[in-house]
Amino acid sequence: MTSISPVRSGLPSRSQRHARTRAVSVVLGAGGLTMALAPSWVVDTFSPGRSAPASWIVRVLGARSVVQHALIVARPTRQAVQFGAVLDGLHAASMAPAGLLWSGRFRRAAGVSAGYAVLSAVAQLAVAPQSEDAVRVPGDV
Repeated sequence: MTSISPVRSGLPSRSQRHARTRAVSVVLGAGGLTMALAPSWVVDTFSPGRSAPASWIVRVLGARSVVQHALIVARPTRQAVQFGAVLDGLHAASMAPAGLLWSGRFRRAAGVSAGYAVLSAVAQLAVAPQSEDAVRVPGDV
């Protein structure tokens, strides 16, 4: 199998794809950090005037996002990004029954959470490295 040059294929270079993957994960991880550190602010901002889910729930979801994206920043492989996107997809899917079970009380918060998870999954997959991209760590020979 021959490799097609990124220049000829119109694809960004391997290092550009890894840099984009890391940048998206830094932004998404910062969103998770905000959820973990300021859950009340997040709920008041994105679901104002509604009953808020318990702060610990928002903190746990934020912490999961921080860990997920820190791992991707450390090792931006296609498999890591795909696994992260699957986690976000599962979270988004879980918000539909949660919104129904909460019978309107937290429905908007569940919708916002699902929307953020879908946005996260799509953003990650949009910048995911190619399967043959080996990760290069600065200082490697």
